[in-house]
Amino acid sequence: MIKPAICFEMLYGNDTPSQKIKKIADAGFEYVEFWSWRDKDIDAIKTACNENGVQVANFSGQRSGDLVSVSTHEVLLADYKDALKSAAILGNTTLMVLTNELGDGGVVVNSYPEMSLQNKDKAVVDGLKKLSPLIPPGGSLLLEPLNTVKDHVGYHLYDLDEAVKLLVKTGDSRIKILCDLYHQGMMGDDLISLIQKHVQHIGYFHIADIPGRGEPNSGSINWKAVLTEIKNSSYEGVVGFEYAPSGDSDKSLAVIQSLWNSVF
Repeated sequence: MIKPAICFEMLYGNDTPSQKIKKIADAGFEYVEFWSWRDKDIDAIKTACNENGVQVANFSGQRSGDLVSVSTHEVLLADYKDALKSAAILGNTTLMVLTNELGDGGVVVNSYPEMSLQNKDKAVVDGLKKLSPLIPPGGSLLLEPLNTVKDHVGYHLYDLDEAVKLLVKTGDSRIKILCDLYHQGMMGDDLISLIQKHVQHIGYFHIADIPGRGEPNSGSINWKAVLTEIKNSSYEGVVGFEYAPSGDSDKSLAVIQSLWNSVF
């Protein structure tokens, strides 16, 4: 069954995560996601989820270290192990990782220009293989490509064809792509063709409109057609709405709920 989730990071201004979770639940959603566990009261999030009938679907398993550099793999592994402790509290078995650490504003901390693409790819596969034994039972590890034309200049992985090649080399079917349709759209990909080609390797979707990263219907994409393609595919999982509301957060959630109900 395909389920919608709301990333609460960019919603409701300075409200606490617990307050955001309640408002998201009041809008009719049962799943949430967020970025870092390090800056949050995980016990409070757990309580808010329990009180509002909400589950955490996904969060970042890495805030430090780079898959593209073996020299930082130990830092990344330590981060992932620490994230797993919070995931266990929240009952979540899905975490995502990036090829490069991001700093404030999503800036790539180190793009390693001295390294060849081949060596970066090899390091990514080696890093994923190191993370593989730590994946919780029944869980998955998500690798996310990002756009390099606007938000994350210097990021290593932006092409889904290349991402799939790396996953196959790990030999672990629990390692999937987090397919962020905003990022891939910013890279110029045809979203429906992308879904058709790679759905068997996709473990999670992210949605935000293009070019402003707002809620659906705030930009140029026909999201009803895209969601219909996902519905008619073999995909069974979560579609996460990770966006910056173009105006009022409540209104943006109402738009998403209406769009979702028109397809599913």
